Amino acid sequence: MGREAIPALGVGVCQIWWADTSAALVPLLDLLDEGERGRHLRFLRAQDRALFLIAHALTRILAARHAGCEPGGLTFAPATPGAKPRFAGPASELELELSLSHSGRHAVVALSRGVAIGVDVERVGPVREEERSFVASVLTRSEQRTLALLGPSHRAWGFYRYWTRKEAVLKATGDGLAVSPKLIGVSAPTEPPLLTWWAGPRAPAQPFYLYDLDHGPRYPAALAAMGTPLEVTTHDGSALLRAWSRAGVRAGRRGR
Repeated sequence: MGREAIPALGVGVCQIWWADTSAALVPLLDLLDEGERGRHLRFLRAQDRALFLIAHALTRILAARHAGCEPGGLTFAPATPGAKPRFAGPASELELELSLSHSGRHAVVALSRGVAIGVDVERVGPVREEERSFVASVLTRSEQRTLALLGPSHRAWGFYRYWTRKEAVLKATGDGLAVSPKLIGVSAPTEPPLLTWWAGPRAPAQPFYLYDLDHGPRYPAALAAMGTPLEVTTHDGSALLRAWSRAGVRAGRRGR
């Protein structure tokens, strides 16, 4: 049932799949490998376990569809914090690019062919006084001044707008948080998304294309693509996960 719901991934297209924790159904655990199930169990909070499950099950279902195999047949390289998932073994030769993120109740998975991408989503919450040092570790002084010009009710949203754009860029390069977000600049929260400068090591020679992907007012999100612009399409990952929970998990297990 779920397979027909996944459109082919054409060149120059980035598919964005959203899912929420209500789709974290027990049968989906059968799609994960032993290492992923172990990581899932180590989360203390039920919501964190649910986010991990929907993000990783959705990634496997989508990647397997585009790779022409079963979800259980995919092998991923060891995870690097903040960076994109990578295939290991024969599947590593695929030109499929993946990035995933989750926050609050939502997870997002982005896929493209042959174009390095990064995606990030954050749930907007109040930036408390004890978190001011974190803001200073992400934003330059100029960006902090711009943020201060926003009304008090919009400053938390403005910070996470900055953050998601920067994190998406660093995921696309594969640097993750090995490069400080303060070493790259992005446009102001109320302006169209742009990477404005890069002062970090190994500055990419390719241009960047940024897209805001907000999932409602409390979940700012961003996509970064290296080298070429992409057509962005948005899809219902929760419906896909529910379909696989009802009918597709047994098929996924046959790929083990």
